[in-house]
Amino acid sequence: MQTSFSATLIDSSTAGQGQVGPEAAGFAAGSPLAPNTPYDLFSSAPDVPGIAGIGQVVSNAVYGLRKLDVGLTAGLGYVNGSVTNAAYWGENLLPALNPHVGSAALPYAIVFPTHAGQDGTTTLRASILGGKVATADGALVVRGGWFDLTQTDRFVFAPAALTSVNPAIAYAPAESLSSGLAGADRWQPEATVLPLAGIDATLHRGSATLELSNAALPSLPGDSARMSIGSLVVDHGEGTRFSAEALHLSTSGTPFSTTIPFGTDPQFTPTPQGVLPTSFLSGQQETIAGVRGAFHVDPRWNLDGIVEIAHAWYDAAPVARPGTEGSGGFYHAGLTKRLRRVTASADWYRMEPRYATAILPYGIPENQWSTAFAWPGQWLKSNYQLVDNSVLGINRQGFRVRYYVDGGPLEVHAEYTRLHQIEPETTETATQSGFIDGFYLPQDPTAATFGTQKRYGLWVAWHPAFGDLSLDVVDYTLYRPFLANHPEDQVSYEVPQAVATFSRHVSPSVEAAVGLGRYAIKGAFSEPVDFAERLYFAGIVVNESSKHAILVSFRRTIFGGMTTFPRSPLSPNFTGSTIILEQRVKL
Repeated sequence: MQTSFSATLIDSSTAGQGQVGPEAAGFAAGSPLAPNTPYDLFSSAPDVPGIAGIGQVVSNAVYGLRKLDVGLTAGLGYVNGSVTNAAYWGENLLPALNPHVGSAALPYAIVFPTHAGQDGTTTLRASILGGKVATADGALVVRGGWFDLTQTDRFVFAPAALTSVNPAIAYAPAESLSSGLAGADRWQPEATVLPLAGIDATLHRGSATLELSNAALPSLPGDSARMSIGSLVVDHGEGTRFSAEALHLSTSGTPFSTTIPFGTDPQFTPTPQGVLPTSFLSGQQETIAGVRGAFHVDPRWNLDGIVEIAHAWYDAAPVARPGTEGSGGFYHAGLTKRLRRVTASADWYRMEPRYATAILPYGIPENQWSTAFAWPGQWLKSNYQLVDNSVLGINRQGFRVRYYVDGGPLEVHAEYTRLHQIEPETTETATQSGFIDGFYLPQDPTAATFGTQKRYGLWVAWHPAFGDLSLDVVDYTLYRPFLANHPEDQVSYEVPQAVATFSRHVSPSVEAAVGLGRYAIKGAFSEPVDFAERLYFAGIVVNESSKHAILVSFRRTIFGGMTTFPRSPLSPNFTGSTIILEQRVKL
């Protein structure tokens, strides 16, 4: 039997008018127009005052028979104090407590506390997390309950990313090129994605692995999303790998309001950020199938290739315009050249506007606190996409080039990505079933234009004898031209992000880090946009033994700029300080 225990203390305080944004009241009531503050720009997690304590125990028992191994995993979770801080700033909560996977155990709701104690709770839950039966040689494994997939191609399916921020002693932009944050080799997060709930079977023979699963995805209370998925991987090693994967998704339950207009009762509401679409959606059906090949193009020149191709079919019922559904494709081709410490790659991508377009809300409505221009993410608020959209989002195509120098006293990672819209998003195309643009708001059909986004990335790490110094930079520029008689279509701004970190192995069992960062947005998204967050952090990890470790982290946030509603007398400025203490024990 193996048992792990973690105890986390989160103590956060904030001050300033920005603790309650001008849009807060409407947002808490379900309005899709989100407040500018309070949230952390690096993660989009809410930054609110409060003290939270979390205790979690996970025990895994395995009983070995002559030909079979039988296992059972159970968990016990305890939360006391601020629900918001527990849900967003600690380790991923056990499913029985986690509002992000649909649990109602915690009384979590969108609130804007300005003082500690305004969103408190005390909750204890015990649950069976899962079980498995496996052959003694591991060739066949059947699991039930909560689980992570053994294998998946992320352009066909990617599990929902965490909305919480795992405790760490250093931070980085979301699109960081770093090979690992300070302390990451000593303090791995308990989870990096939200788990699936269902049954899974994996069969391994020779170089081939077959996995079949039927599982529920995180969804809103009163709704369900269920997926059947199968994948076959043939891995010959040394970078040669071929795979095929397919999934089918269906949703049911109460129609939910979402910011796309192809559902029922479509509305286009003028807002300071542009024309905001909404409708009610239910009865979604999505099928995705894809193949992937990674291979050596020319071993003599250390030249490797990759090809990924997939297609998706989507429909929902009822919808605004029946019969307008269609299909979409995903295409990726790339070459990688390696020469000693240097790796250079060039990739071309295309994700069409009807590819993997299922709208999948989770947690509770509006559980993602961010405005339309909060960060250049492809899905806003509480929706996630079935596939990975970290390189490019839906309705985008373009290229990415990278140049990496790894190992040695100086390491450098550099990237340039340029993407543009495939089809313009208008009030006509946006009402066609399954058509989605992951970022821009709809335009009038007579004023349609094409948007472009560029991403620059740079990570430089120096490893002198006295420690490790790194600079992590990501810069986005987003632009969509507009006609003079449609100023609401204007999108032209820059999103520079930078983090500098110094870390040092104080002893074989202790690592410490300090750093500072800045995340800014400046330009226009229909209205002027100009604000920034400064981040200061420090932390230490102590591995007292292979079974006992402690992390202490401090972060200071200073947010300032102009309000997104110039008419409002409220200032968006606020400051926040957070101390996180976590202890882990393995038995």
